[in-house]
Amino acid sequence: MAQSKSLAKGLAVLDVLAASPRPLTAVQLSRQLKYPRPTLYRILDTLLLHDFVMREGDGASYRLSFKVLDLGHQLLERTDLLGASRPVLQRLEAEFRETVHLAVHQDGRMVYLDKCEGSGPFCTHSRPGSRVPMHCTALGKAILAFLPATRTRAILRTRGMPRYTARTIVSSAAMERELSTIRRLGYALDDVEFEPDVRCVGAPILDHRGQPVAAISVSAPASRMSLNRARQVGSALRLAVLQVSQAMGWRPGSRAAVSEPLARGAAGGLAAAAGRGGVEVRGPRPSTR
Repeated sequence: MAQSKSLAKGLAVLDVLAASPRPLTAVQLSRQLKYPRPTLYRILDTLLLHDFVMREGDGASYRLSFKVLDLGHQLLERTDLLGASRPVLQRLEAEFRETVHLAVHQDGRMVYLDKCEGSGPFCTHSRPGSRVPMHCTALGKAILAFLPATRTRAILRTRGMPRYTARTIVSSAAMERELSTIRRLGYALDDVEFEPDVRCVGAPILDHRGQPVAAISVSAPASRMSLNRARQVGSALRLAVLQVSQAMGWRPGSRAAVSEPLARGAAGGLAAAAGRGGVEVRGPRPSTR
């Protein structure tokens, strides 16, 4: 396939500027990319002309311009989280006949965006727009496990880990172990930690950077969802959120290391599903928050 070498070099400059925490001089860029100075100045002049980079400070340093951010926002506006998630929520509800939630994290809490009420006698009082804590819900723990560690610690430090039931995790050491298990499995369990007699399973939705932007959960009375059933649901849920993550731009092998554990788990599940003739949401009844 024919490639434009000049364009490739220009994109490489944008990549380096995007990865740098501070503006870079032409000398620094030339050193990192090993481009001759005249070549680099021509690239920078072109990027400046089209508003992809801007000069910083005394004019000797460069950084990305807000035009790049605007392009990203335009893409995100075309990526409909609710639209991509709704069929998955409906499929999970039809399969398990339990309540299914979609939520995003905001200011250290989970905010419900959508809900499919189960057809059984159990129903929740949640509604779109209501908020729940992160440390004791499957939705929240699924996000905390895949956020950068510094951000997870900041959320837990700011919000604390108040006790809601006798099973709520309130110890930092225990939470570290819990989040490690979630990263290994690819899904989280709320084992009667937020509401009495309610067990939930949740899995994260990743964006194009491999970062968790939302989560889907299935919730049920603990009497209807044993731990064994919750594990089976977790495996099915992990596959279900993969579809939404792909719609949000995530791909296996993303550069973001945070996505690797989930990618490995999803890849294994996909391989098993392929052997059955496709990805299906199958399994026993679960529950999630």
